Amino acid sequence: MADDQGSRTEIGPETLVTGDVRADEDIVVFGRIDGTVSSTTAVIVEDGGRVGSRIEAPTVIVAGWASGDVIGTERVEITESGRVLGNVYAPRLVLLEGGAVKGRVVMDGSRPDSVQAPVPTRTVTARPVASQPGTAARRSAAPASRTVREPVSATRAKAAAAPAPRAAANPGLLDLGDDGEPKVD
Repeated sequence: MADDQGSRTEIGPETLVTGDVRADEDIVVFGRIDGTVSSTTAVIVEDGGRVGSRIEAPTVIVAGWASGDVIGTERVEITESGRVLGNVYAPRLVLLEGGAVKGRVVMDGSRPDSVQAPVPTRTVTARPVASQPGTAARRSAAPASRTVREPVSATRAKAAAAPAPRAAANPGLLDLGDDGEPKVD
């Protein structure tokens, strides 16, 4: 699916994918994937999304549930609602208050042995997740006062587009300007 932030693949909230998913674009999971998920850019497991087996990408954001190894070659972020049942491998980890990891956290640049060998390719089958009777009725009867949370992928896109805030210069402090040269105010 293409949008104004670039190209991405979305797994819908009523979709179950059995098998491995690989992409050269962001993968945003609102539904469920029973298999390995890998991307050359980012994997985002939204609140309510579930991934079992393994996730691997430069950037991994978990706001839902992940089981197995989570490998971020650049960064892993686990939000307030994120849960990881497995090991996390990343040089940088952001764990927000309320997020949880049950497993090892490895930040020394190493990766699990199983990632070193190529993963065999399997056939991917996507199908709608069967809803239990009355689920649609309960969803439509949800209280109007319930706050609707913006997807993590939308928040991430806004943060990436916004320039980083710059602290005001204080007199007498060393300021490394945009050119990297020291300046004294």
